[in-house]
Amino acid sequence: MKSGKVVSFSAEKRYGFITASDDESYFFHQSDVFSEHLKDIKRGTAVQFDDVPSPKGMTAKNITSVQTYDIYLYTGTDIFVSKTNACGRDNKSVLSIGAVTVEHQDPDAAVTLLKQKAVAVGCNAVINLQRGKRTGSSWTNSNYKYTIHKFTGEIALVKEMASTTDWDKAEKNRVSLENEIDSIKQKGKPRNKLVSDSGGLLGFCVAVIGFSVIVTVMMMMFRN
Repeated sequence: MKSGKVVSFSAEKRYGFITASDDESYFFHQSDVFSEHLKDIKRGTAVQFDDVPSPKGMTAKNITSVQTYDIYLYTGTDIFVSKTNACGRDNKSVLSIGAVTVEHQDPDAAVTLLKQKAVAVGCNAVINLQRGKRTGSSWTNSNYKYTIHKFTGEIALVKEMASTTDWDKAEKNRVSLENEIDSIKQKGKPRNKLVSDSGGLLGFCVAVIGFSVIVTVMMMMFRN
């Protein structure tokens, strides 16, 4: 028998297609599925079947569903950024450690900063991204105005969903994922990174204090 996965099935039309482990495609009719397994047949179901040639190509006969277990795979080096919690087909957010807010005068730099914060704690996604902006000003020059771009997103860990018929493989994958999640949680949620309008005020205050100190020292010198 061959092994494969159902890639499409229409209960209304009573037929579908299976892609086997050798990447060959097989047509099947609902009547080719053993009745006790028919309820399990849907997109993604792992199956075993006999391959039988027909005038229109290869078909699948004597189809049975196979018990499978979820596994979570590495998605690569790309950092996902999404306005929703969706991160592509077959991908799933398995952990969110909370929302983080960053601000920057450059919107691209703000998004890059969010990505860096995700990577720093072992995550690979910023989901449910929300964007806003406000006007900043300098305390030393009230006529100087600038736009501050504000981004808030959830720092998350995204994995590609797959399945296996090997229970031992699934169990090892589960333990590995739990260890990865524990490591991320121990690092904690990154801090917000906000633009402060008080920078100019702080510098002004420091200058005033410094000037006052100099004046005080000079007065003490003259008195002596």
